[in-house]
Amino acid sequence: MQPVQKNIGNQLCLVVIVLIIFTLVACSSDDKNASTSGQQKPTEVPELNAATTFNGPLTKAGATSVSQFIKNGIYSATYEYSTNQRLEDSASPTVNDSDSAPGFSTTNTQEAGVDEADRLKYNGGTMFLAAHAEWQSDHYKPAHVRILERQNDFSLSETAEILVEEAFPEVAGIYQHNERLAILSNSIQMYRIDDFSPEPWIPHEEKWSLQIYDTSVPTTPVVSSQIEIDGTMLSSRRIGDNLFIVNGYTAAVNGLSPTASTDKELLDNYLTIINTPMSELMPKIYFDGADGVLLNQAADCSMPAAATDKDGYAHLLTVVRINLLDVSDYSASCISSVADVMYMSTDNLYLTASVNNQTVIHKVSLDENLSYQATGVVDGVIGWRSSPNLRLSEYDNHLRIMSSDYTSGEPVHRLSVLAQQGSQLNVVGQLPNDTSPEPIGKPGEDIYGVRFFADRGYVVTFERIDPLYVFDLSIPTAPQMLGELEIPGFSNYLHPLDNGYLLGVGQQVNIEDILENGSDAVAPVAQNGMKVSLFDITDPTQPLEVNSIVTPDSYTPVEYDYHALTVLNTNGRYQFALPIEKWGSNITGVATRRWSQNSLALLEVDTNAAQPELVKRAEIVAPINDEQYIYGGQDRSVIHGSTVYYIHGNQVWRSLWAENADIFGPY
Repeated sequence: MQPVQKNIGNQLCLVVIVLIIFTLVACSSDDKNASTSGQQKPTEVPELNAATTFNGPLTKAGATSVSQFIKNGIYSATYEYSTNQRLEDSASPTVNDSDSAPGFSTTNTQEAGVDEADRLKYNGGTMFLAAHAEWQSDHYKPAHVRILERQNDFSLSETAEILVEEAFPEVAGIYQHNERLAILSNSIQMYRIDDFSPEPWIPHEEKWSLQIYDTSVPTTPVVSSQIEIDGTMLSSRRIGDNLFIVNGYTAAVNGLSPTASTDKELLDNYLTIINTPMSELMPKIYFDGADGVLLNQAADCSMPAAATDKDGYAHLLTVVRINLLDVSDYSASCISSVADVMYMSTDNLYLTASVNNQTVIHKVSLDENLSYQATGVVDGVIGWRSSPNLRLSEYDNHLRIMSSDYTSGEPVHRLSVLAQQGSQLNVVGQLPNDTSPEPIGKPGEDIYGVRFFADRGYVVTFERIDPLYVFDLSIPTAPQMLGELEIPGFSNYLHPLDNGYLLGVGQQVNIEDILENGSDAVAPVAQNGMKVSLFDITDPTQPLEVNSIVTPDSYTPVEYDYHALTVLNTNGRYQFALPIEKWGSNITGVATRRWSQNSLALLEVDTNAAQPELVKRAEIVAPINDEQYIYGGQDRSVIHGSTVYYIHGNQVWRSLWAENADIFGPY
């Protein structure tokens, strides 16, 4: 590697962090090796390598090495910024239908037994809804959580309201478990894509908040714990009583000159950094307003095993476990790395990052110490279409991952199977391979949807038509393609059903744009409405589309966020509720009036029938004021028996699972 002062211009400087999925937290370290007091101060800045992450295994190298690595990273990033040569990073199993209680739906998640944060939680008797801030003509109401109790007639009555703290104005998601309500909030607005970590040369102190309420009496929720942690909450999951959070942290160092250019100014920056105690460069956790305590000691943090004393990286990821019933029961572990996608099974947590057109994967065990396990690398990147975490899945001690390489101009897609061997996650199987050499996708097609279910994998690619591929992963070292199906349109989200069926949610395309040979008559192929398809995969070598439902000039948020899909599985009889946003225009005289409509579609599939079919039962169109547009991307719903609740904006509507049923509300 070239020294920073000689050639740093083309190195990584600005760390791109995505939340999702994701989740990162930082470490702390002892102060005894944190400064140069008592030692001779350097008279010039040592030649350091550009701040960079690594694609190899991590190791616990001790407090001194971790301290040097982090401080080197802060200085290298500061130096590169001051030379105005900044570049971004080159980044480009079962299904939980309803397993918490019978008779009503819960949050649609990737893995059974692994809950995910969302804006809506329901326990059969009480609804918890994270409401957005409201701007009215005469007042402003900050973000808050509504608590609504279900009455005997299934109407709702708001019993309480929890205002979010002013310092944490954005609710990132909520959990409800065992009469505890957990509210996660960031101090800044966070985005799933292109979210940047704080830059180490700019003092920027961020925190996120975890408020835990005792809701055993829904009319009077009581704060049981108020926790704050330095950094940014990127992603979270819950298993049982334990909440797991990934936190990202980059230390803010005061007194640095971001425009330093002379030798003296550069040396002053360097001395400021190395003389800063490590306790000031590590994230802290704060309980109920008390002084913060370090999440970790530096000696407990993992850093790249291949790093030398000339290398460095300022960003820290911390995985935190907090018992929702007893917050004094918590643990944390940290690594110095970057991540942009997080996936979690019931046993392990995986953090991935794109580095030089490869995907680096760090594995962390969900044991008591949240121990770092191993690191692996696959060619290509995961990408951001749909939900990236669905491109990873752990099954029978193997990790399956779908990646794409765009360097040749035409995307090349690979399905890799990895197994842990020591500190390495090694690729033990891959598609295409010698016995199954068929490419995944036709030339030019990108990946739109991925889903793994037990020892099967399903992938949708699209450019002109929609090939659905079925993979056999029962032998991890010898995966194979079983079959494929080509139909117009594409699915962004795939949901496995009982008895060999699969639901696909995406878009229909204009069939007139596609010739009989599959080529395009008009480019690009036009999308013309939401499409929900039922696939028969009982014979995986010959997947079939049973039927589909298309809603012209519309889309559903399920295409991008699977939490928007509500699923209730009653012994193979499925009920699906998914929000739809339609648009159009009316011409009156010489004027054109554009309009949009938000609704909730109610669909059914009985996989036990002799010939299962996707049926549209009804569509709930709430009488919403059409003069005030409310984005439908956060719409949600609940199915409880024959009752359906539809959440649009901050309001709740109620109807029955029946055609032309009355609509009640808003609540």
